[in-house]
Amino acid sequence: MSVATAVDNLMVRLTDAQLASLATACEPLPRPGPACIAALAGASPAAVDSVKELNDAWAADPAITGAGIALAIRIGAASRRRLRDARPRPVWTGPGSVGEQRLTAAVLHELLTGAEERILLVSYAAHTLPEVADDLRAAVTRGCEVDVVFETAEDNDAFKGNDSAFVTIKGINRWRWPAEQRDGGGALHAKLLIIDGQRALVGSANLTRHALNLNLEVGVVVADPEVAGALETHIRGLMRSGDLRPT
Repeated sequence: MSVATAVDNLMVRLTDAQLASLATACEPLPRPGPACIAALAGASPAAVDSVKELNDAWAADPAITGAGIALAIRIGAASRRRLRDARPRPVWTGPGSVGEQRLTAAVLHELLTGAEERILLVSYAAHTLPEVADDLRAAVTRGCEVDVVFETAEDNDAFKGNDSAFVTIKGINRWRWPAEQRDGGGALHAKLLIIDGQRALVGSANLTRHALNLNLEVGVVVADPEVAGALETHIRGLMRSGDLRPT
């Protein structure tokens, strides 16, 4: 087994804390030794076996130092964390949305307060929820560009919602999908939040009290810049083309 394969196996079997301890133990060693095994005291047999495999592979390659092993482990652990953080996570409103379940309102707040540059918010129905309004005002105050796209009764005869959501917040840019730009009476039905082109929340929930707290709603929060960026590019492309227009 090569050192590269042995390190890959560590990524599958060891926790973040175990990887950090192992890297620290290996770093000062010129060659493999019992200190590597000792760093995993109390670990599962599979984890210990992985470290033994690493020691054997390392022993067969005299050109590799402990510092090199430690660097490989830390790079692998960092890559694993990035992949884990970018993994889509479910978001719920309604029954059973407790404990480890991500709550729609909580995720919305987390994303809005974490924005550093820009916010793009799209919803079919929208009410001026005080907590969301506060988050948007704070974002404007710290210099974020805030664009909101909402459905309107003017453009959709079937829409019975509120056309004036968040109009009292100075500094945000409001957009609509004009009726003349629609084919066959379509509705602006997307529910989407994009933060800094890096993170996104996509789901069924409108920006209303019922949707964020009472209904049975589902969504996915994504921390993948490629996906979030593609979503933002599409909406901003509609703005540039005139399909979406400033209110």
